[in-house]
Amino acid sequence: MTSSQQIKKAAILIVNGGDHSAANRWIRLCLARIAAYTDYPNYHIYLWNNRSNDRGLEDWFLAQSALTLISAASYETLNHPHRTPLQRLYHLARQEGAYYIVALDSDAHPLRSGWLTELIAKLDEGAVLAGIWRDNMTPAIRPHVHASCLCTTVDFVEDYQLRFDFDNTHAQETIDTLSHFTWVAEANHLPVYRLPRSNQRQFHEWMGGIYGDLIYHHVAASRKNVVFRNSPRRGQLQSDHNKQLRDVAAEILFNAYEPYIDWLQGCDVDPQVAARLQQLRDEADEARDVNLSQQLTLTMAARPSLRQRIKRRVSLVLKRSSKAAKVVNAFRKLAWPQVNQGQSSEQVPYNPLFTSFQREHLAPLARHGWTVKPPDFVGVGTPKSGTTWWYKLMMEHPQLVDNRARHSDSTRKELQYFLHFQSGAMPVHAIDVYREAFASPPGAICGEFSTQYLAYPTCLEQLALAAPDAKIIVILRNPIDRFVSHLNHLLTKRGRRFFGDSDQQQRYLLNTYSFYTEAMLHSLYSIGLARLFHYYDPDRVLVLQYERSAQFPQEELARTYRFLGVDDRYRAKGYSERIKPGKYVVAKPDAEERGRLAAYFREDVQRVFALCPGLEPGLWPDFAPASSSK
Repeated sequence: MTSSQQIKKAAILIVNGGDHSAANRWIRLCLARIAAYTDYPNYHIYLWNNRSNDRGLEDWFLAQSALTLISAASYETLNHPHRTPLQRLYHLARQEGAYYIVALDSDAHPLRSGWLTELIAKLDEGAVLAGIWRDNMTPAIRPHVHASCLCTTVDFVEDYQLRFDFDNTHAQETIDTLSHFTWVAEANHLPVYRLPRSNQRQFHEWMGGIYGDLIYHHVAASRKNVVFRNSPRRGQLQSDHNKQLRDVAAEILFNAYEPYIDWLQGCDVDPQVAARLQQLRDEADEARDVNLSQQLTLTMAARPSLRQRIKRRVSLVLKRSSKAAKVVNAFRKLAWPQVNQGQSSEQVPYNPLFTSFQREHLAPLARHGWTVKPPDFVGVGTPKSGTTWWYKLMMEHPQLVDNRARHSDSTRKELQYFLHFQSGAMPVHAIDVYREAFASPPGAICGEFSTQYLAYPTCLEQLALAAPDAKIIVILRNPIDRFVSHLNHLLTKRGRRFFGDSDQQQRYLLNTYSFYTEAMLHSLYSIGLARLFHYYDPDRVLVLQYERSAQFPQEELARTYRFLGVDDRYRAKGYSERIKPGKYVVAKPDAEERGRLAAYFREDVQRVFALCPGLEPGLWPDFAPASSSK
């Protein structure tokens, strides 16, 4: 090795979390130990911070050497708080030339010099994975290299198309974060280097683990609930007791670090520290017995006296640990006051029915690592074609993030921004404001879905000015069914909301001269489609049929993902969770009425099929060619 530039780059990926400022000590300890014990000359830390409201902490991160920070967004609900950020960090690290990839938990840290060099050496010798070997999850989860310290290469990830944010192998068994990395390696008979748990003493079978005398992992240091999959009973009782064990052990670690680590490794230590850790071990053993007994009582409902004895034992165990826990909590309040100096997540909501959003309606931008840009995709139509259901499915994907516009109804997906610039030219600053609504971290995209854009006179023209490179999604439905559903929506929603006090004659005028024609116009697709293809090349437009999406949602959603350029192997969970239709006040058309409507829409439908040759005419039987008579 001659210089760091000639040595393959190693990226250490860390996700920091926690709901209390006391959790900051874990990431500080982790980074301090990395800095002290890493002699590999070409490494860089990529850190995702879920505690982005703590500006002091983020300023401290920025002062660290060899570290890139990405902040969580206050308005985004992550697909998974650990896996999704790991994938985004991996994406950035790979972009920046990393070859070795290390996933490291914030409550894990190296114990001695050379830790990273040793793991990398195992990869250079042929292993595709190296790291903490977690085999105490059986039978719930098969043994695997655990994400708390997992070292691999970009080649392995890319050759087997692995992802950090979801199990793209679609295993039917229970998984843990990144466990599928190991199982893919084993299925392909590839070598894995295991760091077994090497504790000589332990206070808990899960927590306080030392692996290969190289890595310490506390386990669940910042979680609200602490339950383990292979425990006899995974309930609140177990979680409460585990949290108490975790927190008491953490206080010993941070106040007597060397004796704590030495005791776990079997060395003689200060008698008081040893006695307290032995007490923790006894309490953990007793809690395990209580859980086993409690599980037994679930099948012995006729024995209340036994239940009462077990209940008393449970109370005794919790009381014994809670005394120490109270001391811990009091110490926390003094030593680590709650920090909340970040950007406020509050913003002024707006209602897209009445106004376009302004900058004050945008959620605060994540402080570090996000890029503001025009939308990557925009859905432009059509109303009452399953768009709410489809958008919800799309947004389940971990590579899609929500936009920043916060309107008054959090369930609405439409921004409807350009509807408010129909009477005159849209000012340049309005384009800038629109673009500011979209931001994404590495490896993710951002967009919106406004169902009115396709039919309104100048929306597509304005959209093309604001987002010329966006990908466009259109969902079409049999125009008869869509018209009926839209008319019913206008009558039951807008009619009652805005004209609830109108008399019978006024309602008749609205229904006959306003709602009916509006619903009808939105089913005349060809005009909007022709204009859409004037502004956007066909290869940038995806036209879906609602009927096919309803029949084959997984296939069509994968097609949507491919169009957007995200991984199409992701499987959403809400395929069958259709948006429930509202109460119908409009009579469904009979055969004769459907015939009249079909005759009205027929020429437009023919133009639609000519414009969009990928559509299936057979899915709209009202417009099938009449069979020739003999």
